[in-house]
Amino acid sequence: MNDRTLMDRFGLHFLGLLGAALVLWQLIGWWTKPPAVEFDNLKYIQLLSTAVSSRKADMVSKVEKAIRQRHSQSQMSDDELAHFEEILATVRAGKWEDADRQTFDFAAAQLSRKRSPIDPHSGHDHSH
Repeated sequence: MNDRTLMDRFGLHFLGLLGAALVLWQLIGWWTKPPAVEFDNLKYIQLLSTAVSSRKADMVSKVEKAIRQRHSQSQMSDDELAHFEEILATVRAGKWEDADRQTFDFAAAQLSRKRSPIDPHSGHDHSH
């Protein structure tokens, strides 16, 4: 085998590994991305963020109660609730800075996300 063939094979292997790494990187990002929150539940991310950033456990408890109520009334999906619960568990562990970062990431993940269309009977008026 000459040096040229060896270099060609090395280059092909390298490109294959690089491609596989990029695909894996994308999959990891997709799997770990927070769920898209329905329009009517977006405010709970902001409420939780405010409660966490101010380090007020009583506010966090109120947001938690509201989130659980929305879920029990089928106004919040299991995926949405599960992600809120991850953040709430971080707060309960006393890791306020981590929870603050999680709420920021949760809010940032909502940008340009696809959601169900807004129900015209829900009381929202976006004609202004």
